[in-house]
Amino acid sequence: MRACSKCYHNFVARITKQISERVTLLTDAPENPEGKYVVYWMQMFKRVEFNHALNFAIQEANKRKLPLIVYEGLKYYYPWASDRIHTFILEGVEEKRKEFAKRGIKYIFYLQKNESSPKHVVAKLAEKAALLVTDDFPCFIIPKHNEKIAERLKIPVYAVDSNGIIPMSKFEKEEYAAYTIRPKIKKLLPDYLKPFKEEKPLVASLDLQIDCPDTEVTSRNISKLVSECAIDHSVPPSPIYHGGTANGRKRLKKFIEEILPNYAETRNKPEIDGSSRLSAYLHFGFLSPLEIALAVLEADAPQESKDAYLEELIVRRELSYNFTRHNPRYDSLDALPEWVHETMRKHANDKREKIYSLEELENAKTHDELWNAAQREMLITGEMHNYVRMLWGKNVIAWTPSYKEAFDILGHLNNKYCLDGRNPNSYAGILWCFGKHDRPWVERPVFGTIRYMSSASTGKKFNSKKYIEWTKSLANGRFPEETMD
Repeated sequence: MRACSKCYHNFVARITKQISERVTLLTDAPENPEGKYVVYWMQMFKRVEFNHALNFAIQEANKRKLPLIVYEGLKYYYPWASDRIHTFILEGVEEKRKEFAKRGIKYIFYLQKNESSPKHVVAKLAEKAALLVTDDFPCFIIPKHNEKIAERLKIPVYAVDSNGIIPMSKFEKEEYAAYTIRPKIKKLLPDYLKPFKEEKPLVASLDLQIDCPDTEVTSRNISKLVSECAIDHSVPPSPIYHGGTANGRKRLKKFIEEILPNYAETRNKPEIDGSSRLSAYLHFGFLSPLEIALAVLEADAPQESKDAYLEELIVRRELSYNFTRHNPRYDSLDALPEWVHETMRKHANDKREKIYSLEELENAKTHDELWNAAQREMLITGEMHNYVRMLWGKNVIAWTPSYKEAFDILGHLNNKYCLDGRNPNSYAGILWCFGKHDRPWVERPVFGTIRYMSSASTGKKFNSKKYIEWTKSLANGRFPEETMD
């Protein structure tokens, strides 16, 4: 992954051209004058509304009086591919097909199951396209996808940023911490935090005959489709969180009406359903942060609660996207500031009181019941409450022989089990445990001047016993969210 991120940052610097604040041209190839349609390759913004990439694709198709085709694919060999991730993605396919049909847009979804499945589908689809539009996402496998397709195609390839409320291009360098990006966001926000204009296609594409594999996905056949894929079947689908924009909006409605009014008091209480739990819907693009922010602004809730949530949704989230956008070492300890490297060098050989193997950590087999509870929540549901997530990461640092091993374990567990893994927030969040976007604290063994957290002190700040019992009930098969209340 690290080599990929470095290569892509070099590619961006060498080839690309910023067309507008959200649109980047990845190639200098001429448009195909014989193109029969425009293709939007949907990778991360898996939604029909509040989607800048889709809007741009419609605009380009309308300019040329061409139909638009939306293509979404799912490979079997992406890192950490599992029943959990596959299912969550597939749960959003049927509704997108219906929504695109209402708009007269042909939507193709192709599930590549194994080695014998057709390959290079996007390239073949683009052979008769005037141009291709895709999603501009700053990390994981998407930058490499965009680099590869830009090198392969002989038509213009545009990458469009629909990640945050403010375009990533508005920040020209990596910001050091929340306090440096916050005033910049505050200044820009009035220009972007406003209703979204949805573009409409002028030419329908539903009746186009396209030579492209298309997988029928319904709520009834998802489990069968997943079982046929050459992926990790040891990580089951979440029994609580289900993919798709409709499910995301259902959760958003619950959050706005029942949780947000008391959010300032409940957000750090993992024993109750007191946080948004929208991170997976944001990661897979089922919900736009703009849609969420507008709903929060209009909600009947105290300003203190609104401000607390918007700080997380906008400032903290967009800081993470800024980090992965500008730092090619976002997936390694190399991304940490020099003061962290200095303290890690000084304390590298400090004795750890406990050492746990990956297997013990993965299976929540430690002496620490609160840590085990956090790991259980992640193992079973695909989510982990953000407050205990910080403690979860800090303790792994204390329980592994080296900082590098701790980082690798945290990244692996987070990306394997969390539905919101493989995201800028995940990379930044794990590195935060090592001091990223933070400051030096009082020096102590192992951590040096990196911020320290203990289960004893953290567990006193909420009803840790209740949280532990809730995760045990999950392990016993009691899955409804209401078990948190």
